[in-house]
Amino acid sequence: MNCEIVTIGSELLRGQITDTNATYLAQNLNAIGFNVSLHTSVGDDFDQMKQVISEAVTRSDLIIATGGLGPTEDDLTREVIADLAGAPLVFKQELMDQIESIFTIRGYRMPGSNRKQAFIPEGAIPISNDIGTAPGFMVTRKSKLLVALPGVPKELAYLFHKEVVPYLKKHFHLDRQLISSKVLRITGLGESKVDTLIRDLMNPHTNPRVGILASPGDIRVVITASGKDREEASSRIKQVEEQITARLGNAVYGSDEDTLEGVVTHLLKARGASLGIVETFTGGELTARLQKTPSSPLVQSIIANEISRFHSLLETERVPPASDGETARVLANMIRGSCGSSIGLAVVGVLKEMEKDYQVDAHVAVTGERVNGSYSWKMGADLPTLQVRGAIIALNTLRLALI
Repeated sequence: MNCEIVTIGSELLRGQITDTNATYLAQNLNAIGFNVSLHTSVGDDFDQMKQVISEAVTRSDLIIATGGLGPTEDDLTREVIADLAGAPLVFKQELMDQIESIFTIRGYRMPGSNRKQAFIPEGAIPISNDIGTAPGFMVTRKSKLLVALPGVPKELAYLFHKEVVPYLKKHFHLDRQLISSKVLRITGLGESKVDTLIRDLMNPHTNPRVGILASPGDIRVVITASGKDREEASSRIKQVEEQITARLGNAVYGSDEDTLEGVVTHLLKARGASLGIVETFTGGELTARLQKTPSSPLVQSIIANEISRFHSLLETERVPPASDGETARVLANMIRGSCGSSIGLAVVGVLKEMEKDYQVDAHVAVTGERVNGSYSWKMGADLPTLQVRGAIIALNTLRLALI
């Protein structure tokens, strides 16, 4: 089934708020079997809204519109959909009672303008909102289903799962098959390399479907399958998962909700190992990630802006006070000895300010009993990106050394 999402509000087009509703809806609609084919944002203009929604009806089986259900003059979603459906707006007392109860619970008297929110197109199915003052509704036009939901993200998510999803499953007979998905998490490979290795598995018309989602230093491969039951869907996912894992090897560090720092923590705890860290240009990003995991094996971390802080130590070891692999190795051994951890990890680099951003010549070293690893790289970017990538590379170097 094809679906389109229409997010409504001039504030979206001005960049005054971030549209999280489209992302949320796309993820959840795909999970129950819809193909989200188009997402459009439109301002609070009657004619433009009518054109966008009218065109969507010609293309898709389901159209979900968010926003424009408030009490003000520029909230026009009700009027536009009523016009497209050729139906007048009618007053629903049950919706009015619900809206008034929200104001009463919050200790306010309802303004008269909120009465507008109790009107929906004649024949529409009301979606009462017991956590906000903007009810939604569903209306069928030319065998197509239009769903109007409030733009407040919390209210939208609540109503979508409570009212809309059960209705969609029944209306479109989605209960005849089960949709299941699994996410494989990858690091150490870029998006283009992952795409090259698994491209032949990414035909959108196959079951399962495979897609790639990329973020800095972390790639997600999403496998989505349908079947008559969970066992059939899971079996289809497993077959593709095995192919992907065989091709990507150790670059696959986990699945679903796993995090790189969580996986590393698990590996350390399985060994009964403890960890000491030195980090320079990453600004504490590495330490912060490890401290977010429960029962972190991190014993001590030293966060320094400059490698020169360790000048006397490096002189003793006859290592130049610069950023290179040997510097990282010496500092990894130093932290291990000073804090009594079984493993030391150092990620070091000298930042060079460029015309528009920074460049770093970076090195990471892992030292310990039967645990050794190292990696070096050069990269240019803004400082936050360099810090995040540095932390991820350090964690992955430690992960690979542990396995």
